[in-house]
Amino acid sequence: MINRVPLDRIVQASEFVFAEAKKDNKDMAFAVVDEAGGLIYGVRDTMTATRVLTHAIRKAYTSAIMRRDTIAFRDEDRERQKDLADWGDLNLTHLVGGVVIKMDGEWYGGMAVGGNSTERDDEISQMAMKILTNP
Repeated sequence: MINRVPLDRIVQASEFVFAEAKKDNKDMAFAVVDEAGGLIYGVRDTMTATRVLTHAIRKAYTSAIMRRDTIAFRDEDRERQKDLADWGDLNLTHLVGGVVIKMDGEWYGGMAVGGNSTERDDEISQMAMKILTNP
């Protein structure tokens, strides 16, 4: 697929994520994928472990492929008594912090953050999405 999210907004959203990480004294990562789950943009802070970026990419991928935020995907699977193995896709995750990119009702892919607490990953990803989707 082709990246349809303006790069300047992606960069602004990532800058916001890293500013929040600095406030929380956390090492974080940020990722954006297209609607097919292909990586568009992935970056981690200087001292952030590789696994944090890997998980951010998987969160963004999950949101794009499943067309729902990872927190909703996790909760729906719990309600249905399903686990990740039921989906047959090793890249899916229930980790919180992945959100669907939608603009004007159209689905563009997924975006995610990682490296903070579960609650803060969710909060920061929602705020970063507002930057990403508002001109």
